[in-house]
Amino acid sequence: MKHAGRVPGRAAAPASLALAALFAVSAAPALAEEPPPAAAPPPEAPAAESLAPVEVTVEGDRAPPGARALGRREIRDMPGVLGDPYRAVEIEPGVTPVASGVPYYFIRGAPPGNVRYTLDGVDVPLLFHVGAGPSVIPAPLVRGVDLHLGPVPASFGRVAGAVIDAQSVPWRGDLHGEAAFRVIDAGGLVEAPLPDGAGSVLVGGHYALGAEILSAAVPQVDLRYGDYQGRVAVRTSATETLSALAFGSYDYLATVEDDEAEVLMDSDFHRLDVRYDVERASGTKLRTAVTLGRDESRGVGVRRARDLRLGARFLWSEPLGGALLRVGGDATLDDYDVTPGRLEQCTTFLCDSGVASSTERQLTEAFAVLFPDRVDLALGGFVDATIALAPGATITPGLRVDAFFSPVPTSELEPRLRGDGAAVAVDPRLTGRFEVGPGLRLVPAVGMGSQLPGFAPVPAMQIGGIPGGLQRALQHSFGLEASVGPFELRSTGFRAVTFELTDAIGGERGGGFGVSRFLDRSLGEAVGLELAARGALTSNIFVLGAYTISRTTRTRDGVTLPSAYDRTHVAQAALLFELGNGWRAGVRQLFYTGFPAEEVSPYRERVSDPERVKPFYRLDLRLAKRWVIGEGSWLGLAADFQNALLAREIFDVTCDERGCAPRVIGPITIPTLALEAGF
Repeated sequence: MKHAGRVPGRAAAPASLALAALFAVSAAPALAEEPPPAAAPPPEAPAAESLAPVEVTVEGDRAPPGARALGRREIRDMPGVLGDPYRAVEIEPGVTPVASGVPYYFIRGAPPGNVRYTLDGVDVPLLFHVGAGPSVIPAPLVRGVDLHLGPVPASFGRVAGAVIDAQSVPWRGDLHGEAAFRVIDAGGLVEAPLPDGAGSVLVGGHYALGAEILSAAVPQVDLRYGDYQGRVAVRTSATETLSALAFGSYDYLATVEDDEAEVLMDSDFHRLDVRYDVERASGTKLRTAVTLGRDESRGVGVRRARDLRLGARFLWSEPLGGALLRVGGDATLDDYDVTPGRLEQCTTFLCDSGVASSTERQLTEAFAVLFPDRVDLALGGFVDATIALAPGATITPGLRVDAFFSPVPTSELEPRLRGDGAAVAVDPRLTGRFEVGPGLRLVPAVGMGSQLPGFAPVPAMQIGGIPGGLQRALQHSFGLEASVGPFELRSTGFRAVTFELTDAIGGERGGGFGVSRFLDRSLGEAVGLELAARGALTSNIFVLGAYTISRTTRTRDGVTLPSAYDRTHVAQAALLFELGNGWRAGVRQLFYTGFPAEEVSPYRERVSDPERVKPFYRLDLRLAKRWVIGEGSWLGLAADFQNALLAREIFDVTCDERGCAPRVIGPITIPTLALEAGF
């Protein structure tokens, strides 16, 4: 395999300043010009119900019925996952990290801006603290996490890529709680019943108590974060519940030099979701909900971007003979208020060169155009039905219709980029699941998805207007599932084509950071094969493996090139060991090949098969011990070492007439020692 060589001189700016700010956090973040030389199913949980299973469901290449699941203990014991159910999606095939340890993904070729995060159907604008930190939603609040690879179910609209959806745990009628203490942060959750079993009250939170310790150990980093959760649930009748769920997060990350802080990320978001649920013995379910939200980002490119949100939704499902019918709709109103950044002052880590200052100026000027003050409205409705054709055979046809309104005055958006301010998308979907033999199933799927021009998962940062129209994706896959003894095997071939794709991260490197960088359109295509296996190797060893071979391309002006983050091979394997007497251990290995090294060099002719940077290998280790204390209580200690070999990864490449030079990030390594308890 060919690799990019080193070129003397200053490295250029990262592929995307906006997302680089999110990627910059690590135990000791650093950029260099060149890289260094070269379970058996867990036993029964303690009696405490706090260890009820968390299911991680993989859909998109399977019909909604018959989801595959990973248990909570498997997730908590998985090395490198750091006990976070959300982060567990990265062990699935089809998921390609932008950089190791950073939870922003290309999923079947869809860039991070086309991946949507939700909790109980409520959008979560930032899922992980300061990029590589823990989830803003704690594990004890999460009942399950669904990874919809695409096509996504019709209940999810306004997304042309993938959806990562979490469901909160149902309320309980007893007093219980969990807590975790790590070197740099602490968090916990407590739920108490209301009198006479009428409902419950839940409070939780997470705070970076050890930020001062980290800042002292790595004085170049100023890191702060925190989150909160609260829920009140009241049973109004035997079949009806009224509840309110509130959650929010704050993140701050800056580099410090000569007592001056350069802000990379400064954002917060808040959600309040009030819902009314009806669940009858006949199987009828109804949810109506109203959501209030407030998002704000400050720093790179803008002085302040604020979004006030009002949303409403309903979902009704009804068993009808051999089918399950679902109908729903939603509406979202967003009021954006944006204060552009200051051009006279360089405020980021790019301030060390004239080129860097020019880059930030380009970003500030571009963001002033991309994110104007405005009011956006989105309306959507869907219908689908899971129909049993025969024993072991189901199909799920669905239809989603969305309308987008984002009027922007011509004076605030360049006329050549201004859209009509309104667009409508009609997106059909069809999935099936057919048992063709004992333990053997076929899973075909096809569907359309649409969304506004994408940017990045950053609070309050949504491109204004609809310049260039909607992104439209055609996604289809064909899967084969098999149960062989104690093992579950899965293979899926997929192809996704996105028309009018916006991808500032993976579109190409170089070319500056002006408006066109974020609004350039291309034809995106991803095609590949996913393989997965999991099961008990012995009575004390559980094994999991995943492999993806794929090709992701971007076509513009008649030229087809690989995506800037196209990785041909992504493979991983994990072993979980039950050592007895409450001891568990695990080892996980991750490998992926390098991305294209010079596909946009202005000094070389573009080629469809460019040289690639060096591949990356990561080793994660975990050792944990749990003690049962009394009835229903427990105490645990876990040591988790992500990237135990301190591997550094090529994050970007810059080229000139002499060749291409790699830029290295890291090592991104997250060693943690956690004390956990529950009752």
